[in-house]
Amino acid sequence: MGHYVVAAPYVRAVRKAGGIPIILPVVELDEISELLDRIDGLVLTGGTDVDPSRYGAERSADTWNTQPERDATDIELCGAAIDRNLPTLAICRGVQILNVTLGGTLTQHIDDHMRLDMYNAPAHDVELATGSRLAMAMGSNRVGTNSLHHQCIAVVGERGRVVATAADGTVEALEVKGASNVLGVQWHPELMRHVPEHLALFEQLVAGR
Repeated sequence: MGHYVVAAPYVRAVRKAGGIPIILPVVELDEISELLDRIDGLVLTGGTDVDPSRYGAERSADTWNTQPERDATDIELCGAAIDRNLPTLAICRGVQILNVTLGGTLTQHIDDHMRLDMYNAPAHDVELATGSRLAMAMGSNRVGTNSLHHQCIAVVGERGRVVATAADGTVEALEVKGASNVLGVQWHPELMRHVPEHLALFEQLVAGR
């Protein structure tokens, strides 16, 4: 028997920011619009690798445990959220889904970005673009983040704007041109909700901006 689940830190971060979390199931694509009518903001969570067929690539041995049905739902949710400019925070796999939705591609494996030993502590710094929504929300142009991914953004999709990078050039955050309420980050702010700068991303989401 299958289950629809979400890791508890996402729920705790939304609650700590003052929101009421609602866990969304994988649904039929023609139900997406009605689903979004019922919520005020969207968190696209981390999870399994995005199937490379979604961005026109051959599957490498480094890609594992894909879920095509979830990919379809998440991409449709993301596209509809962009169209509505719905307050959206796309996290880890979520920012990868965001980039694929915008027509971009992913690197199927990157070394040294999976730091499980520092899951709720800064593993490296990221530079934030001056004047970006992300920098204004976090109150800084440089922040320490955790790092729990083995894939990353390769070619940035149309309308995507890179607003954070790691020292090695890895894209760490995207904003969307024409959809100012949509933001994606490669790290896991829900696991660093004890740090005000990271909780601020959820507070911004709950505030609807």
